[in-house]
Amino acid sequence: MRFSVSSLLARGVLAAACLSSLSAPARADDQPFLTLYTTDIDSQGERELEQFFIWKHGHANAAFNEFETRSEFETGITDNLQGSLYLNYDWARERQHNPLGLPESDSNLSVSGELIWRVLNVYFDPVGLAFYFEPAVGTHERSFETKLLLQKNFFNDTLRTALNVNLEDTWAHDPSGHWNEESALEFNLGAAYNITPVWSLGFEFDNEHGFEGEVIGADQRPVSNSFYLGPTIQYVGRPFTITLGAQTQLPIAGNPTHTPGAVVNGMTADDEHFRATLRLSTDF
Repeated sequence: MRFSVSSLLARGVLAAACLSSLSAPARADDQPFLTLYTTDIDSQGERELEQFFIWKHGHANAAFNEFETRSEFETGITDNLQGSLYLNYDWARERQHNPLGLPESDSNLSVSGELIWRVLNVYFDPVGLAFYFEPAVGTHERSFETKLLLQKNFFNDTLRTALNVNLEDTWAHDPSGHWNEESALEFNLGAAYNITPVWSLGFEFDNEHGFEGEVIGADQRPVSNSFYLGPTIQYVGRPFTITLGAQTQLPIAGNPTHTPGAVVNGMTADDEHFRATLRLSTDF
């Protein structure tokens, strides 16, 4: 079989394009993680809809299930400032095993807003740096969350790593009419690799500290210290980008207050043992 010079050149260009596509860099507004954020945000005028479905399962000595949905509209206010609005619904049900108790359920409907202010762009600066703010008001809960977002890319942006430091205060309304304050300090680490232009695979590691009252206070120390790890896979398609992830609680939880029964089989008793998240997103 004979090949002309033009035919060989065409085949060479096609092969090079195919090979380069296997390591194509990520979109500038792509979010390959589910429990943490990168500093990749929408540019000015870009708009996106996202729908989250979250399932949490398992407490020590109890049957526990929690379902959450989050519907988000986000837009790029400027190239370095992104705003979002959320409608959130949370329903949980728990039944103690020993002694056997009656099922108890709770639900909360809330709205929240989100601002992400990017200070350093990872594609032009040595690292990406951004700040995140999210207030929420619900039927039984109020909360305010702040995050420090850091990002570093490698291998022509095909490998993205991110670190988030989260601080959240929550005020829950109990049946007696009082607002009880709880808070959390979390360190979330993730890495995601673009296998192809449309598929990425990553892992997310979370270390979550729970507090009674405010994180910053006199002699304040956490009452729980949990660790989670799991994979995340993303498909960037049209019309939807689909992201699916799961995490399991690692059996290395701490018991800072040495409370009997707070840690069972190495896991925090009152924190879920398993959680899974599905996110659908589309630009418009």
